[in-house]
Amino acid sequence: MDNPLIPAILTQATFWLCLGLFMRLFTFRRKGTRFRRNISCLAWLVMVNAGAAMMFITKGLLVMPAQSWPLVAILAVFVGSVYQSGGNLARVWKIS
Repeated sequence: MDNPLIPAILTQATFWLCLGLFMRLFTFRRKGTRFRRNISCLAWLVMVNAGAAMMFITKGLLVMPAQSWPLVAILAVFVGSVYQSGGNLARVWKIS
């Protein structure tokens, strides 16, 4: 009953979301915001993990199973919030 198309769609979505996340964080400019070493390290870790996921998907070592759709949805929400904050992870993690 498993449709082989669903893992392919989820894997492609994960690849493109990771690419968008990596590119947005890579092109971030502070524009007067203060430097925070811990947020900078967090951004670096997120970029490394997004890049590693893209590499594994490209090599065929990572295929998202059909049951992983909630993880892809959470990744999409995270990428959307990073884009909405202009790539500023401090604003994404800020608690009001």
